[in-house]
Amino acid sequence: MATRWLPRNRCLTPHRFLLFALCYSVACLVCMTLFFDGEGSTQVKVRSKSGTTVRPSRGSDRGSDSNNGMSAKAGRLHVNWRQERTKDLFLRKGPDLALEDYQTLIGNKSVKFQCNQCAIVTSSGQLLGTGAGRQIDSNDCVIRMNNAPTKGFESDVGSRTTVRVIGHVNLRRIFANHPEAQEEFLVNASTRTDKIFMHWSFLTDIDRDPPQEYALALQLAKAYRNVSFNMFTPQKMVYAEKLFQHETGLSRSQAKTWLSTGWYTILLAIDSCKQINVFGMIYEDYCTEYPNKKIPYHYYNPSFKTECQYYHVSEVRLTSGHLFITEKAIFGRWANIHNIHFHYPRWPARSLRLGSQGVLTPFIQRYQISQNRFFSKLPYWKLIFHFSGLFYPLVH
Repeated sequence: MATRWLPRNRCLTPHRFLLFALCYSVACLVCMTLFFDGEGSTQVKVRSKSGTTVRPSRGSDRGSDSNNGMSAKAGRLHVNWRQERTKDLFLRKGPDLALEDYQTLIGNKSVKFQCNQCAIVTSSGQLLGTGAGRQIDSNDCVIRMNNAPTKGFESDVGSRTTVRVIGHVNLRRIFANHPEAQEEFLVNASTRTDKIFMHWSFLTDIDRDPPQEYALALQLAKAYRNVSFNMFTPQKMVYAEKLFQHETGLSRSQAKTWLSTGWYTILLAIDSCKQINVFGMIYEDYCTEYPNKKIPYHYYNPSFKTECQYYHVSEVRLTSGHLFITEKAIFGRWANIHNIHFHYPRWPARSLRLGSQGVLTPFIQRYQISQNRFFSKLPYWKLIFHFSGLFYPLVH
């Protein structure tokens, strides 16, 4: 009698078995990450200057700086927004504040820049086809960022430029060995800016250790006297980072982020303008509501990146870069306090509420999960979590 062989199971191949084992392991990691940390919580731990470790609750306005008027009780820091709004220097406007925060590049003289109604023009492709140019130019002052041009885009972004805010890391890329950019932004009467305000991105100790770009900025300031070159002082740079920590509960170094030029532009406008009109800035949930829109990141370079794609990559990365969505959520919280209005797109009312809840953006949630005790014991898995974006759907 011939031996009968059982038919081969084509479904259970070694490769499929390994794939199943991998998926099972990932599922276990997810469950352990979300539900077990040894303390029953995935909240961020923040250490105050006094050495007390506090645990801000998810989405609440808590921080670690006792100078912000916070009182620690039972190991927690509570923010009374009514008190904060009356005594925080952030709400002071006028020449006194400008004296402390902005200086000329030549001579280090205090700068007094005040304007009634300001337009902040972003570099976003949201402005293409809007015909917002006339509305933008009708503002008393027009503020632009980095190397965003007006020539060829006047109908959508306007033609006037009162102030151009530039990050020091972009200075060499924009002006060094680029005479056409110097002509457009510093010479031509129809396209040049009246004032340049330079921020120092991730630097706060400029006086003691100035970056290489400082020399280039001085060279440009001496060569183009028709344009006023100014800078954010070291004190203002420190203050900008304290504001970020106040809103998120994380220091800039903890978040491993560079505050964007948009962040510093908003701060300059708050200090200088009675009313602020922002053109082309999307709100926190825009990309979730319109996932299929392919709006370019820059209106003047539509083939570079799409806005939402770049925002997504930046927001879920825990190791470096800008936190665009987190910053937008914070701007929404400031809107009613500082008379900020958003155009193209118009922001929904829910994005403009201060309330008692803090920001809880995808980055904040991913950061909270990454601080889980499970990851601290297995740093290899934390590294994978940082770079893979594997758990992004769970927190978005």
